[in-house]
Amino acid sequence: MRITFVAHVFPPEPDPTAVMADELVRGWEEAGHDVVVISPFPNRPIGVVYQGFRRKLVERSTHSRSRLFRVPTWLIGRKRKARDRILENASFGITSAIACAFTRRPDVLVLESWPILAYLPVLAVARARGIPVINYVQDVYPEAAIAGGIIGPDSAPARVLLALHRWVCRVSAANVVISEGMAEMLAATRGLPRERFTVVPNWLDLSTIRPHRGESTFRSENGIGAADFVCMFAGTLGIASGVDVLVEVAELLRDEPGVRLVCVGEGLLKEKMAIAIERRGLANLQLLPFQPRERVSEVQSAADVMLLTTSPEMGVSSVPSKLVTYLAVGRPVICAADPDSDIARLVEGEALGATCAPGDAASLAAAIRRLAALSRAELEAMGTRSRATALRSYSREAALAAFAPLLASLLGGGGGESRETATSPSR
Repeated sequence: MRITFVAHVFPPEPDPTAVMADELVRGWEEAGHDVVVISPFPNRPIGVVYQGFRRKLVERSTHSRSRLFRVPTWLIGRKRKARDRILENASFGITSAIACAFTRRPDVLVLESWPILAYLPVLAVARARGIPVINYVQDVYPEAAIAGGIIGPDSAPARVLLALHRWVCRVSAANVVISEGMAEMLAATRGLPRERFTVVPNWLDLSTIRPHRGESTFRSENGIGAADFVCMFAGTLGIASGVDVLVEVAELLRDEPGVRLVCVGEGLLKEKMAIAIERRGLANLQLLPFQPRERVSEVQSAADVMLLTTSPEMGVSSVPSKLVTYLAVGRPVICAADPDSDIARLVEGEALGATCAPGDAASLAAAIRRLAALSRAELEAMGTRSRATALRSYSREAALAAFAPLLASLLGGGGGESRETATSPSR
């Protein structure tokens, strides 16, 4: 089967979504599919093209056994603004659509892209060429833009984007979402039967991301004591992460002996947090850069507890991909999220750690104190349940198995039109 995969992030970008995209492509290769990947020149999370890459109209290369087409986009840059995000979305939509138009016609196109402005040009090309599309949804728009304060909930842009996304969901041959909550929300707000949405949770190759049992130098390299109780956030320090609450948490825990907060990653909030740490003289909150992928298991296994913070405005149906890594390395999780969210329900229901309100520094500090007071055996039991949860629900094998029948149903170009006959965004 010939598959074209349009992905908004892709290695060498360290974002967990890029890692999953890589593993999905390799899984399709192993199944004997012929894969073409279309992705921007690597620039995330800092918004600047990586060293060793030079933007041009298209760069053709290979990735594993697949063909990889890099296309140029507007760069957000270090001083990103809403305008830059819009231009990035629109430019990737245009350049990836051009690439789709001039590559060999696939049997199916899997579209995992940024919001509507990036979807529409690609979807237009696919429909013109009679290519069935799998709409692979990681973030829900316009809801995510509303939560991020980019547009107002009752604004004209919100209404237009909602109408457009309804149309995208209707005309796609299949819609893949990452949580049951997201499926239910989209079914209700997009006016489609729940059956039109297939849940494929985010995943990892659990044979490579796993509890690290060998010798680790991570703590000593970064001045962290062997007896310190380490609470680690690992991932993109973006607005949706709500990670800047850790500055206030560190202030509240300033006098707690041996409690250390560590943030591993890059993103928009990092500079703001660094300034606040220095101004307040917080020695218990440390900011570190992204670590090489081969060290992820070692680095996160060096923590006693993993921290999953979210913005108070984040929707209840989003599942940050960093959570899957936390579970894979077998660590307890403190989840600061809406109690009705999928992630809070998971952590609470499986007894994987503790939950608290998002953006509430006092509640998060209290949760850290509670887990720090537990015995080593109690923490290890939570970590064991985390790893078991990952193996049961978040493996690459499970994801590939979920995708397989979708791909098979579309083989030969069937299903290019959705089960409804929508012809315009206004329906």
